[in-house]
Amino acid sequence: MKKFFSMLFLLFLLLIFHEAAIEGAKTGLLLWYQTLIPSLMPFLLITNALSETGAYQSVTSHLGHLLPCRIYEIIAIFLGNLCGYPIGGKIINDFVKNDYLTPYRGNQLLPFSSQASPMFLIGYVHMHILKNSIPLSIFLLAIYLPVFFLYPFIIHSSALTTNHNIENASKKFNICDTFMHAVQIMVMIGLYVMIFSIALEILFPFCNKNTTRILLSFLEITNGLKLLNTLSLPVSSKVALICALSSFGGICSIFQIHGVLEYKNANMKKYLLDKFILSAGTFLIIQCYLLLSPKTIH
Repeated sequence: MKKFFSMLFLLFLLLIFHEAAIEGAKTGLLLWYQTLIPSLMPFLLITNALSETGAYQSVTSHLGHLLPCRIYEIIAIFLGNLCGYPIGGKIINDFVKNDYLTPYRGNQLLPFSSQASPMFLIGYVHMHILKNSIPLSIFLLAIYLPVFFLYPFIIHSSALTTNHNIENASKKFNICDTFMHAVQIMVMIGLYVMIFSIALEILFPFCNKNTTRILLSFLEITNGLKLLNTLSLPVSSKVALICALSSFGGICSIFQIHGVLEYKNANMKKYLLDKFILSAGTFLIIQCYLLLSPKTIH
């Protein structure tokens, strides 16, 4: 009954704010079509192929002796941060489903393998939003340093939770299945981006203060970064918030990652808390840098 009335309420909400809903849907779908499909689809196809052909096991059969307890963790963190979310979550999901990692270990690694891709961070955030106002090295250091700083603290918490079966395995590879799986994930991502763009468009007129607009910006990263960039805040605070949102990824990205997780006991509450800690670390690094080098902003 509650679900019925909730859906009925949302239906009337869309009817009341139909212009904002249409504009938000357009914005979200254009973002999905023009930005997310070109930047994510190739990586989805490659990671799908790596999983379905048994390529990960092939790598571990050759390199697993170097780091037998951590090889899958390193692969997940490296590829997740290279490809961007929600691909890091998808890789974790593949590893758990294939018993390379336990669900508990997957939950621990999830926030560390789910960052925006370097292409997005450099090409969109640093160049387009920040307009090179801080050095690229400092920006990337603020994003990734909390990841590498916090990761060692979880290493010893469950040293034997990784499956050590690294035998080489060959799987029957069906390229059509790979394509369809990638398309399903892309459609899911597009729907979430559209939904959160609609929410942002409807809520924006009611958020007149900087505090509420800052909170609103954390709904979806791309539109949120644009919103933060327009706020009348001190430059140092604005830059630090933009970097923090770039690390956090927005609530929309959390739903996207949840959408690719199929294993049981996926702990999104822990993921949300860990992402908040990582983004807070990014915020503090940028604030400290700007405090020590205030003349570098231009």
